[in-house]
Amino acid sequence: MVRVNRMPKDKTLTAGRAFENLQSELLGATQILVGFSGGLDSSVLLDLLNQTIPSDRITAVHINHGLSPKASEWQLHAEHFCQERGIACHSESVKVEFDGKGPEAAARQARYAVFEKLLLQDGVLLLGHHQDDQSETLLYRLMRSSGPLGLSGIPVRRSIGAGTLYRPLLTWSKESLKTYALDKSIQWVEDESNNCNDYDRNFLRNRLIPILAERWPDYRQRLSGVSAISQDSAELCRDLAIQDLASLQSRPERAGASLLINSFNDLSGVRQKNVLRHWAETQDRCAPSQKIIHEIIKAVVEARIDASPKVICQDTEYRRYDGRLYVLDSRKLVSRSVEQPLDILWHVDEAVNLGGGMQLEAMPALGEGLRMPQSGTFRIGNRRGGEHCHPVGRSHSNSLKKCLQEFGLEPWWRDRVPLIFLDQQLIAVADLWVCENWQVQPEEIGIKIQWHDNSL
Repeated sequence: MVRVNRMPKDKTLTAGRAFENLQSELLGATQILVGFSGGLDSSVLLDLLNQTIPSDRITAVHINHGLSPKASEWQLHAEHFCQERGIACHSESVKVEFDGKGPEAAARQARYAVFEKLLLQDGVLLLGHHQDDQSETLLYRLMRSSGPLGLSGIPVRRSIGAGTLYRPLLTWSKESLKTYALDKSIQWVEDESNNCNDYDRNFLRNRLIPILAERWPDYRQRLSGVSAISQDSAELCRDLAIQDLASLQSRPERAGASLLINSFNDLSGVRQKNVLRHWAETQDRCAPSQKIIHEIIKAVVEARIDASPKVICQDTEYRRYDGRLYVLDSRKLVSRSVEQPLDILWHVDEAVNLGGGMQLEAMPALGEGLRMPQSGTFRIGNRRGGEHCHPVGRSHSNSLKKCLQEFGLEPWWRDRVPLIFLDQQLIAVADLWVCENWQVQPEEIGIKIQWHDNSL
């Protein structure tokens, strides 16, 4: 873990001091991206980097969120800034989807989606967060009742997409960045929304932090101490959660993961909460708040055995079925509905996209799976009601609904499970079963079907 908590004794910012701990990472990177808004922080970062490595190895990434009337003006400034320095500039406009999130969180999500898309394997992304950003983040998370993980603050380093994100200026104050920019005659843009105290972070920056600074001039160092202690606590909590998850028979599922509820109930209340907090992290989901964790335990874990409860937190759902607790990506669950049925021609030599990251794939197998028709083509549909089928090994046919129940398919997939047809005849149900008279013989080459999402 990269951890830096102290301000350098010499407070003069230079390229050598900013990147002294990143030289080997920069030299070995297949790609170097810089998040570049054109503001003070990213402008200083890009200028410092340009002194450290050749400009032809750098690509600035400017995201036009379209939220400000000056957005186009900022983009032109960013492109001109890079052109003057011989640095490639990738500008991209995004549509910010709020989906119940505030504008800052929604813009951040859109921005990071572009970063992840652009990053190559072993690429590096540099962002210009500084020590004042860290202080604001800690205070903001404190007001949101964050635990050790949240109060550990902004990490210096973390994985992102296929690469790694670094924040080399995180121990430098905004004042030191401003001094550097003025000394180098760097021009930067100012976001007019930074003066609007309706936003929580702006209120902290403009109203609360000046009061703290007056009383405790070393407030940044004090908050950095909180961050260091919280990092240690979060690490211990994560290690314990990993041990507990192993005992809970946690396993991957379509669109998520599941664990055994009976074993979960054997844990103490504190450890249950710790598992839920870190379990989401292992699935690249947002960690649930204390309020949501309480709701998961009361409404889902402790629900009646015959109930079908769920708790939704942003784009994550928590459900239970057959003695297991599930964490699921809700975007994949709503990719199709009965009102929008599947109707796809499938050439089995290629994987077929079902929407929402779900897909069907077929692999040749000797004496296993589904018999291949001469055309090599099937039609994929889903339930519309009233279907019957005869799974191999069963004595008779039955309704598709009853078969799905008997095969233990989770209820939320039963209207979405891909059905495989040939000439209007149902011959297989995803990778669950092949219908009678369509299984291959021991000496024949058949196809084994896999129904999965991109994370499996």
